[in-house]
Amino acid sequence: KILEIEETTDVDIIRRAYLALLPSFHPETDPQGFKQLRQAYEEALRIAQSPAKSVWQPEEYEVAEHEILLAFRALLASDSERFLPSAWQRFIQQLNYCSMEEIDELRWSLCTIAMNTAHLSFECVVLLAERLRWLQEENVGEIDEEELESFLYAIAKGNVFNFQTILHLPVAVQNDTIDFYQMFARIWSSHPEWLTLYLAQHRAVIIPDDAKLHRNLLRWYSAGRLGIPELLDYARSWREAESDNEDARYYEYAQRVYCGEGESLLAELCDYWREYPSTQADALILQWCRQHRVDYYPLVVMMIEARELVNDQGKPLLYIPGDSARTRFHLYEILSDEKLSALGRSLVEMVLHKGRKPRISLTRDTEHPLWPLYLVAKQLVQANQPTEESLMPIVSRLDAEDRCPLEALIIRRLLIQAANFTEKQTVEPEPQPQP
Repeated sequence: KILEIEETTDVDIIRRAYLALLPSFHPETDPQGFKQLRQAYEEALRIAQSPAKSVWQPEEYEVAEHEILLAFRALLASDSERFLPSAWQRFIQQLNYCSMEEIDELRWSLCTIAMNTAHLSFECVVLLAERLRWLQEENVGEIDEEELESFLYAIAKGNVFNFQTILHLPVAVQNDTIDFYQMFARIWSSHPEWLTLYLAQHRAVIIPDDAKLHRNLLRWYSAGRLGIPELLDYARSWREAESDNEDARYYEYAQRVYCGEGESLLAELCDYWREYPSTQADALILQWCRQHRVDYYPLVVMMIEARELVNDQGKPLLYIPGDSARTRFHLYEILSDEKLSALGRSLVEMVLHKGRKPRISLTRDTEHPLWPLYLVAKQLVQANQPTEESLMPIVSRLDAEDRCPLEALIIRRLLIQAANFTEKQTVEPEPQPQP
């Protein structure tokens, strides 16, 4: 009743009903409703996948099945062999004793049984598909053409992980683990906006020892800006094994950021941002600032904007900081952060509300460690040439023993921007054509 469907053994129908109702029962706003929905979903899956439901057995009054079909059902019902390619090979060898006429009769019956099996190893079933030529032989209407095409596509794509890695677990745990990751993959491909909600569910789950799954998990969690500490070691070893792989490098840094690593990461993160410029690297360094040094955030936003605004030769353009839509978006994001100091807030308001005086004067916090950097940033935002008096303190900070790598990056970018100004240069709007 909660899922609003009739009792069924079709796992896909159950999952679609669950996904359709999931946005209406948020765990924070309706925890009881969410709990009931989850319980109904798990109970429906349990009923659909119980031994009496998942593998059909003939009743006494029904005509006995061909021994090959019975052997196939037995293989699919075997807790220890259903995911073993060697067991499937032994089954396929039995087909060698069948006549061509029998093979023709069995071909699509075996395919139908496979299609209706909830937990199926595509690594195994592809062996049967090749032997029976499901892709090459003509389907004479025994199976819906679209369903067959979808099934063969799924076989070619493969499972979300190698099911052999969980054969040592109890069958109920095997099935639950497969369901969890298959749902994960479906959400990622069809409804990525639901990913964070799905990950927010609190539950114990096995992480199979499968490199393909590990890399997918790193991608999925990083896309949701979430950390998965259990895979940090794998992320590091992947990067070490494939030092030229940009994905391996990014996901290691992403997970270290989202798992909350602090000062020990900063030098590497700054090197990564400088050597491999990208919007992904920008997002990581901004996220790190939000977690550990919020007052660096507005300055880093300006640093990112300055790096982007260059001409075809890579030389910086003359512009007024804060005019790009991306810059304003990032600054609006940080404006409501309670950890942002009055100094940081005043600069953000100055950029976002040009022509209006910020509620808090920038000159009230001269004792702040970042005051010299903010002073130069303020002059640039106001399209003024930074004075030598304001530049000297930040230049001296480059050689200071206590300056951090991020501070050095910001200072160098401010100096580049300052060098673009001359005493007589002004930034004027482009002339508009006369009507």
